[in-house]
Amino acid sequence: MVNNTTDQNNKPETPVENPGIRAYLSKPFGIAVATIATATFICLIIALMVYSGSDTVADHKQSIPHEQQGFISANATNPYEEIEKDDLEDLVKIADLSLINTLKSADVSMSDLKLEDVTLKKHQGRYFHFQQLRFPLNGDKLNFVENIKKRLSAAGLSANIHKVSEGCWLLSINEVPTHKFFIDTAVQQEKPVAVIIDPNAPKMAIVIDDMGEDINFARGLAALDIKVTFSIWPNSSHVNKVSKIAKNSGNEIMIHLPMQPKGYPKVNPGADSLLVGMDSKTIQQRVVTAMNKVPYATGLNNHMGSRFTENLAGMSEVMIPLHPKKIFFLDSRTTAKSTARKAAKKAKVTLYERNIFLDNVKDVAAIKFQLTKAAKIARKTGQSIAIGHPNRETLEAIRQWSVEINGKIKVVPVKDLVPKS
Repeated sequence: MVNNTTDQNNKPETPVENPGIRAYLSKPFGIAVATIATATFICLIIALMVYSGSDTVADHKQSIPHEQQGFISANATNPYEEIEKDDLEDLVKIADLSLINTLKSADVSMSDLKLEDVTLKKHQGRYFHFQQLRFPLNGDKLNFVENIKKRLSAAGLSANIHKVSEGCWLLSINEVPTHKFFIDTAVQQEKPVAVIIDPNAPKMAIVIDDMGEDINFARGLAALDIKVTFSIWPNSSHVNKVSKIAKNSGNEIMIHLPMQPKGYPKVNPGADSLLVGMDSKTIQQRVVTAMNKVPYATGLNNHMGSRFTENLAGMSEVMIPLHPKKIFFLDSRTTAKSTARKAAKKAKVTLYERNIFLDNVKDVAAIKFQLTKAAKIARKTGQSIAIGHPNRETLEAIRQWSVEINGKIKVVPVKDLVPKS
C-alpha cells in the first residue's frame, strides 16, 4: 500500500508591494512601536518556555495532540508511545507521581519507599500494575492521606482512598483498586543496614527506544555502569553513528520498526511503517530494509503498532525475514490483543514481551519508581523487560537507580533472558 500526496499548488507566491507600511516603519514613532511589539513577543515566548506544566492528566496525555504526534521530518523520530483515552496504566503512573510528590513534601526519603508487591491485573481488556507499598512517616497519617487526595484531584484523576485497617489504605482510580499502601511510624535506625550482594540476582533488561537522533544522549547511555539495549529507528539521522557507539561500548542493539497504530492516519508512526493491508512482499521488504539500515542488530521491536500487531497475517510476514538471520522479536505490547507471540511461534522466531514502560511520566523519581516495579517483577518471575525513551530524565533515573540497586539486580541484554517462545 503506497500513500501518495501531491502538491496541488506549486506556484510560488508573488510578494505584494506595500510602500505605505514601509514609510510608516521608517518614522521614529513607527520604529518605537515595532520595537515594543517585538520585545513583548520575545518576553511571551520566554515565559511559555519557562512554564513547563504540572502533573495533571491533561499535561501528560494531551500536551501533544494526536494530529501532531507524527514525525517532524523523514528522519525524525516520535518519542511518544500511543496514548489511549483513560488507559488505566497511564493513570496509575500519574497517581504514582502524586504519591511520590506528597512523600517528598513530608520529607520522606525515596529510599524508604518500599514496593512490597506488584501484580499485573486486567481491566476492560487492558493491563495495569496493582501495587503494594510501604513507607515510614513522621506526623499525622490522616493529614498525609488528605494531602494525597488533594494532589490526585489537582492531577485531574477521579480517585478515592479509603482506610482498610490500621495503617493500611486502598487507592482506587475510576473505582478500580490500583494501590494499597501501608504507613509505618518512622523509627530512627541506629546503624545502617549492610547491603547484601545477591550472587543469584534476577535478570532485567532495559531497552531505550527511538534511538538514532541524539548522539550526545547515546554517548550518555553508553557511559552508564550498566549495559542497556539501544533500539534504533532505521530512518534516524544518525543511525550509523549511534549503532557504532552502542557496538563499541558493548551495548545490545535492536531495530525499532514503526507500525500502524489505531489512531492512524492522525497518529503517524513515521516513514516506511508497516500498515494493515500491505501485501506480503512489501512487508518483508520493509523489514529487510530496516535490518540492513541498523547494523549489528540482534533483535527488533515495534514502535506504536497497536493496530498492526493485532493483525496475525501482517505479523506472520514480519517474522519470515527474521528467522534466517536469527533476529528475535520484542513485543512492546502496545495492545493486549497482540498476535506477535502466535506469529513468532509459527515462524520459530525467538520472542520476548515488555513488562514496564518507564517514562510516560517524565520525572526522575517517577521513572526510578517504574524501574523499581520492573525489578520487583524480576524478583517474582526471575526476569523482566522495561522500555524507556531518550529523555534526560530517563537517563538520570537509570544512572541513579543503577547505583542504588548495588548488585541486587543483573541488568542484561534482552537476548540473555528466557524467551516467551
